[in-house]
Amino acid sequence: MLTDPTQSEMFRQSSAWQSPLLNFQLRVKQTSSSGPAYRSNSLSGNERNRLLISQNGSFKDHSLISGIDASEDSRSFALFDYDNDGWLDIALASTSSPRLRIFRNRFSEIGNNEKGRLVRLNLTGTKSNRDAAGSIIIAHTSKTKRAFQKTLGQGLSSQNSPSIFITVPPKDSLEKLTVHWPSGKITNYKPTGSETVI
Repeated sequence: MLTDPTQSEMFRQSSAWQSPLLNFQLRVKQTSSSGPAYRSNSLSGNERNRLLISQNGSFKDHSLISGIDASEDSRSFALFDYDNDGWLDIALASTSSPRLRIFRNRFSEIGNNEKGRLVRLNLTGTKSNRDAAGSIIIAHTSKTKRAFQKTLGQGLSSQNSPSIFITVPPKDSLEKLTVHWPSGKITNYKPTGSETVI
């Protein structure tokens, strides 16, 4: 309607029909001690990330307290154990600055008296593919049974840690692991109570 030549100039200048002017300068030159550098402005910023954690049968939003609700244009993330403490950390890749953020999982430091344990399972295929992609792992605990699947390439140009992380709740124990390999073979493993890496 703004391009209609029959409309008056007052109509064209009316704020009711206009949107704020946008700055389409996407690359901004910055000077630093090592010379000029460029940063990209946000294409779709302020679309906050969310971190939902399962607690007592429901999900709680921990986005703000974790810091993961950053305003840059996030494109992909990967889960891995960055500091080798047995807890999954998050690597977040963005199209704008900063390009990469590492979020350390510090739940082990919160002082919870009833801590469970985390068991890391590393699979290597012999008769199946070497990465064991497509394997289904069933973790039998004293109270429940859960299934995990080994996959490759989760998300846009990202891949999670090749390990399977199994959480064992407090007052529970890991009784048995059953691995269904892509070749059809089934492996049963009985872990000892103290193992953290299998």
